[in-house]
Amino acid sequence: MGKPDFATEARLPLFQTTSAAMTLRNFLTLQFWLAAASLAGVLVKAAGEAWSQSGFWSRGVWGALAGAAALLALYAAAWQGLLKRLPLTAAYFNRGLGLFWSLAWAVLLCGESLSFFNLLGAAVIFAGLTLMNRP
Repeated sequence: MGKPDFATEARLPLFQTTSAAMTLRNFLTLQFWLAAASLAGVLVKAAGEAWSQSGFWSRGVWGALAGAAALLALYAAAWQGLLKRLPLTAAYFNRGLGLFWSLAWAVLLCGESLSFFNLLGAAVIFAGLTLMNRP
């Protein structure tokens, strides 16, 4: 057995990206579930705030944690379904766009502000994802 041939492995059907598979419907479905998964982080933050105000056993803590767990469970099931319809590379590339949903929730729901460096970091990550996933 010799060294693995990465050039051959990259041509396997599992790793190929076809533009026909990434339809608008698939893209929007994927973005919906990425937004839901990133919203779980907001619920965990709400649980932490409820904990500091009302204690660990308060309804707010457990309600927010249950909501976050439910969102993540639904996201995991949807992710598996999307992998049946999309090439792995196309689906995984779009997972990186979850960062942008997190930034949106931080501004819209948590009242945080974005700095120049937040936006610069997001742009660098997006550029890296784009460069690494070029055909």
